[in-house]
Formats: sequence, structure tokens, C-alpha cells
Amino acid sequence: MTKLFRDVDYFITQASNSTQREFELDFADIIEVFDTTETTITTECGRTVIITWDSNYFKSYHVIYETALIDHPTVRWEVQNIIDKLKFIQVDGETMQYILEKVGMSDQMLRQLVMSQPIGEVEYMFEERRELETFNKKVALRN
Repeated sequence: MTKLFRDVDYFITQASNSTQREFELDFADIIEVFDTTETTITTECGRTVIITWDSNYFKSYHVIYETALIDHPTVRWEVQNIIDKLKFIQVDGETMQYILEKVGMSDQMLRQLVMSQPIGEVEYMFEERRELETFNKKVALRN
């Protein structure tokens, strides 16, 4: 018999096709944290997945990708230091985008974020971007 490998996609599919209660009953043996709005599990490949619920139904998810680089204690400390500084200054989206551009990571981050979000959320943002583009063209034609 072949063992079923339960990766991130498997759990996201299960969550999106279940209520929160059904999901938590089905996977109670591997759930690390669950409350009224979130469920946290770790997949067999070591990825931590936080599933967010809204009124008992799947809303979104976030995957925590620990990199090998963060396994090094000095690097882990430096990364946490950077996170703490960003929180302290209450960094906004535009400033974070500027930082990513300055370190040459904007394209990679865009891809990682798009690939890790539920497809419905990506489609919604794409449609919003398309509407903004249409609006800007109409404004430009008037001027």
C-alpha cells in the first residue's frame, strides 16, 4: 500500500472543502494550535500552515517556510532583529516595498506571495489591478 503524502496543498484542499469543525475533527492528531479563527498544523515536509477561518468556513492560509539559512543561530538572531526593528518603526506597505526593491528582492517576493496565496485571493487582486488600469486609461483620455 502506498502511503499518502500530506503536503501543504493537500491540507489547503481539505480545509477549503470542509467546515472548520470537520477539518479539526479529521486532523485532530496533527493540529498543533486551534482556536475560533485559526488552525495551525505542520505538514510531513516540515512546513507550518496556519489556516484562517471565517464563520466556520475556510478564509485563507499562510505557510511558514523556514529556510536552511535561518537554522544558523547568528542569522536567526539577525533576522529576528530586523523583524523587531520593522515592527518598532511600524513599517507600512510602501516602505516595505522600497526595502525589497533596494535589496533586489521585489520580483522574488512577488512570486513567492502570489504562489503561496489562495488562488481566489490572487484572482481578486488581479481583477482589482485590471480595474485600476482601466480607470487610469479613462482618466488619461479625458486629459
